[in-house]
Amino acid sequence: MKEIKILSGTNCQNCELLYQVVSEIVKRKGIDAKVEKVVDIQEVLKYGVMTTPVLVVDGEVKHVGTPIPAPQKIEELIGG
Repeated sequence: MKEIKILSGTNCQNCELLYQVVSEIVKRKGIDAKVEKVVDIQEVLKYGVMTTPVLVVDGEVKHVGTPIPAPQKIEELIGG
């Protein structure tokens, strides 16, 4: 099972959008993955990033900041 994390700031609309798009892709493609939104700043800082949203797949940072990639690119990033 893949572990997908969306590292998010508090009240970050782009972070919520990325979380929703990733969740929809995982559901639509039937990808065996756990999708989690992480808002704990200490947990976010462990990845060495200063900008959100951040897409992490199996512990590897795949995307940082805005603009959010197109859904097709997100599919590639999560291995769908």
